[in-house]
Amino acid sequence: MQTALSLSDKEYAAALSIFFSLYCLLEVPSNLILKKIGAKRWIPSIVVAWGIVMLLTGFSNNFAALLSWRLLLGAAECGLFPGITYYLTILYPRRSIQLRVGLFFSAATIAGAFGGLLAFGLAKVEAGKYEGWSFIFFVEGALTIVVGVLAYFLLFDGIEKAPFLTESEKVYMSDCVHFDGNDIPMNDEFAWKFVWAGLKDWKTLFTLICYVTTITPLYSTALTLPSILSNSLKYNTIDSNLYTVPVYTVASVTVVIFAYFSDHLGICFPFICLGTLLSGIGWGLSLNYAQTHPKIAYGAQFISAAGSYAAFPSVVASLTQTIGGKTKRSVCIAIIVGFGGLAGTISSNIFPKKQAPYYHHAHYINIGMNAVAFLSALSFAGLLYLANKRMGRMVDSGEAARLTKEEIADMGDESPYFKYRY
Repeated sequence: MQTALSLSDKEYAAALSIFFSLYCLLEVPSNLILKKIGAKRWIPSIVVAWGIVMLLTGFSNNFAALLSWRLLLGAAECGLFPGITYYLTILYPRRSIQLRVGLFFSAATIAGAFGGLLAFGLAKVEAGKYEGWSFIFFVEGALTIVVGVLAYFLLFDGIEKAPFLTESEKVYMSDCVHFDGNDIPMNDEFAWKFVWAGLKDWKTLFTLICYVTTITPLYSTALTLPSILSNSLKYNTIDSNLYTVPVYTVASVTVVIFAYFSDHLGICFPFICLGTLLSGIGWGLSLNYAQTHPKIAYGAQFISAAGSYAAFPSVVASLTQTIGGKTKRSVCIAIIVGFGGLAGTISSNIFPKKQAPYYHHAHYINIGMNAVAFLSALSFAGLLYLANKRMGRMVDSGEAARLTKEEIADMGDESPYFKYRY
């Protein structure tokens, strides 16, 4: 595409980066709309709009057109990931959420593998003035529209609307989510004080740091893996797409394994640390061996991708373990996914063609990001441990008993009866 549209390195990076401008700004409004009108209508609308824009991107014939469609794609796609994440939190209690987030994210990872196969199959297609890259957008956009239409008939607005549950099952599941380990349910009504609470919560900042530093190496893989394979490892452009498939397949399996054991053991931050450690090792091996042992460097892509992709759902799920109340949680998810999306602008700009074929600076940046993510997760877990101790002292001293039920419900995750899971 870069060659076909005669794009310079700066123009190509700008086209990648501009996606994240509206993507970041519209996350919070999107989640508030989702909470207002429900998932059944909002999520399919997002998917259909996203598919339409993707399909139309295939008609781009210059830099300005590509830039416009990328901007609109960010606006259309912005609500999907935070929306699905929030949707899962209203269906499952904290002890069961990470496996569901992991399964959802593993599907996105598998889509990376499928996208590589699709790109490999369509890369040689030509019809009239349209080349293979255009048909990738045409086909993927059309498939996305179909999925969006189907989603309207498959999704439902909360446990109470689930057609396959009996009334007793609905009551049981609603209580599991509503109480979620507390004796008094949290206030899940919309109020601006809960929006403000999410904006100023220290846990939002810590999660954002973990999110950005974890997802930057992930975006580096997602946005540039074919380029890394073709430039550093000397595969041709078409074969590079094919060689991404095993990398994403291994990553998707690792995501599910990490998510399962995280829920089973009731912990998430150790898996963030393990994933970022693996990712850092992978980028380090790639840095050291790309020039002399390309096969080892290719193997390193498996390690870095598996680590980043497996750690990421743990970061997202940590929100559900540390933030309580539907409104506050929906705002925090949107803030973190939205501003965390700025990591995409970092990844889009650290692989300039002039640093090809080995991209040393990009490797150093991703190694550094993993190191910061590792240390941030450790620090965050330590602070949550101390917070649990503090709230335990409130209960033991009788201070918590002086609070009314309404006060405890409004406190959400600040309630002395809310226990952080880390």
